[in-house]
Amino acid sequence: MRARRLALAAGASTLAIVLAACGSSGGKKSPSSTNANNNNSSSSSSSNNNNNTTSAGFNAAVDKIVNPSTKTGGTLHLGATADCDSFDPKISYYGWCLNMQRLYTRKLVDYKVVNGTKFQLAPDLATDLGQHNADFTKWTYTLKAGLKWENGTPITAKDVKYGVERDYAAAEIPGGPFSYMQNDLKAPKTYRGPYKDGDLPDTSIKVSGNTITFFLKKPDPDFNYILALPCSAPVPDKVENGSFKGSTYTKHPMSSGPYKFQSYQPGKALTLVRNTQWSQSTDDIRHPLVDSITLSIDTNPVDLDNKLESGQFDANAAGGAGGITPAFKTKLLTSPDLKKQVDDPASAASQYLPVMQTVITNVHCRRAIFYATNKASILNVYGGDTSGAIAGSMTPPGLPGYQTTKDYDPYSAGSNQTGDLAKAKSELQACGQPSGFTVNFAYPTPSNFAPKVFAVEKSALARVGIKLNPVTDDASTYYNTFIGSPSNIIKKKIGMGLAGWGADFPTNVGYYNAIANGSAIVDPGNSNYVSLNDPLVNHALDGGAKSEADWQAVNHKIMDDAVYVPLYWSKTLYYRNPRMTNVTCNNALAFGIYDFVNIGVNK
Repeated sequence: MRARRLALAAGASTLAIVLAACGSSGGKKSPSSTNANNNNSSSSSSSNNNNNTTSAGFNAAVDKIVNPSTKTGGTLHLGATADCDSFDPKISYYGWCLNMQRLYTRKLVDYKVVNGTKFQLAPDLATDLGQHNADFTKWTYTLKAGLKWENGTPITAKDVKYGVERDYAAAEIPGGPFSYMQNDLKAPKTYRGPYKDGDLPDTSIKVSGNTITFFLKKPDPDFNYILALPCSAPVPDKVENGSFKGSTYTKHPMSSGPYKFQSYQPGKALTLVRNTQWSQSTDDIRHPLVDSITLSIDTNPVDLDNKLESGQFDANAAGGAGGITPAFKTKLLTSPDLKKQVDDPASAASQYLPVMQTVITNVHCRRAIFYATNKASILNVYGGDTSGAIAGSMTPPGLPGYQTTKDYDPYSAGSNQTGDLAKAKSELQACGQPSGFTVNFAYPTPSNFAPKVFAVEKSALARVGIKLNPVTDDASTYYNTFIGSPSNIIKKKIGMGLAGWGADFPTNVGYYNAIANGSAIVDPGNSNYVSLNDPLVNHALDGGAKSEADWQAVNHKIMDDAVYVPLYWSKTLYYRNPRMTNVTCNNALAFGIYDFVNIGVNK
C-alpha cells in the first residue's frame, strides 16, 4: 500500500497521518428534485450497515447510523484541500478516494457493513461471494441480470475481465493497488495489459456468458477482499468511455453505481448526479438518497474548516487530511453542541517503532527498548487521545485476533504508559549490557512530528542508559531506499526507526503481509523493515491461519520476537453537518470517513 503507507508513516507532514492526500471538488449545484425512477429510489436507509441507529452524539457514527431517514432529494456538499489521486478505479488508492468510488463504481463483491469493527462483504454485481475449489486457487462468479452502465449498455463478464487486465497497464495508467491481483492471478509474466497485449488467456481469466472464473497461482482465501478493491471493478471492454480512455478515463469513468459524473474540473470541482440506469433491485449495498453530490477543492485548511462550521460544506471528503486544524479541533471538542457532531474512530492502522534485529541482534536488548519507551508522551506529540489509542500489540482494531491493550500488553509501559524502567533494566542485564548501549534512530525529514518523537524517545531511553543518535533521510526516499533497504540498515547501523502502516483491506493478510512476511523482504523497496522471517508468521500469512486463535498467535509471536514497538492505533477526527442523515463511518477501507453513498440531507 505504497500511497497510504506514505500517508501513515511517522506523521511526515501532517497530523492526519492516515489520509494524506485529499480530493476533488464541487461544481454547479444540481436541482433537488426527487429522482422519478422508482427503480432508483431507496427502499431502506440502513440495511447496508449495523442495525443500530441513534441521534447525534460524540462518536455515535463509529458503530451506529446517525439520524436514520428515508427522505430523498437534495444535494450533499463535500470539501477537500486537494484533488483525488485518481477517479479511475484502477489507480484510485487513497482511503478517501476508495470511499468516493462507492458512489459510482460497483464490483463483483463489496462491503455491506462498513462501520464498527465487524465488517461484512456481500455480493454486489455477482449473485454470491463466489465458488472456489478446495485450495482457493480457482474462483467463479456469475453476474446478476439487469446490470447496466450509465449509457444503458449491459455490464458483462468481459467488462470485469477487462477491468482486471487494466491492472497490468503500468505504462498507460500507472499506480494503484494493482499488485494484489498481479501477485495472485496466474498470468503470463510478460503480460503488459490490454493496450499492448490484448486479452489475458483463458488460463488466467475465463469468461463464459455471464460467468467469470479466476485462476490463481497460489491459494488465497482473501480473494474476495481483492475483488472488493476498485482496481478489480469492471470497465467497458475495449471501449472504456469513448474518448475518455486510458490516462484520461479518470476524467469521466463510466458509472455502474447510483451516481455518475456530470462535470469534473481536475483540481477544482466535481459534480455527481443520479445514474438513471442503476437499479436498486440489483443492489443490496447502496441505498442512495440525495439527487446530487458536489465536491469542492479549497486548498486553505482553515477556510475549509470555516465552511464546515458554517454549513457550506457537509463534510470533509478526505477526512482529517488538510482539515480539522488544531484551532478547529479544540473548538469541536470544547463546545457541547459541536462535539456531538464529531467522530474519532480508530482504524486498522498503527504507528510503531521498528527495531532492527539485523543490527540489535539480542532479543533482550530489543525488549529493553520496548519497556523503556514512553508511549504516553509520544502520543501527545501527535495530538493526544483524539489521534490514537495506545497500543499494547501490533494487531489493530477491526482485524481478527485484535486484543485491547487492557487484555494483551506484553511489554506494558506501566499504568500511565510512560515506561517500566525496572523491567527495562532487567532486560539490559539479560542482554549483557547493564549500563545500556548506543542506537542509531532513523526518521524522515522534513516532518512536523518526527524530530519531536525522536526527542521524546531519546529522553525515555536515556533513563536506562540507552543512547540514541539521529540518522535522517528525505521523506521522499526514507521508506523506499533508507529504512526500506536491508543493506542500508546494516551499512548505516540503523537500530530503530519511525514508521506506520494501515491495512489495504480488513484482514490480517491485508495488514501484515508486507510488514511481517519473510517472502516480502526485498532490497530496496522493502516494507518489512525489521527483516522479520519467522516460520510461524510466514506460514499463517501464506494461508496457514484459519481461526481467530491462529491470528492471535501471530500477533503474540511477532511481539515475542520484539521487532515492532507498537505505539498507538490511529484515530482521525471527523465533523458531520447536523443536516446529514444515515451517517456512519466507513471503517472498512476509508479509515472512518463517512460512507457518503448512503447519506441523505434533511433540508
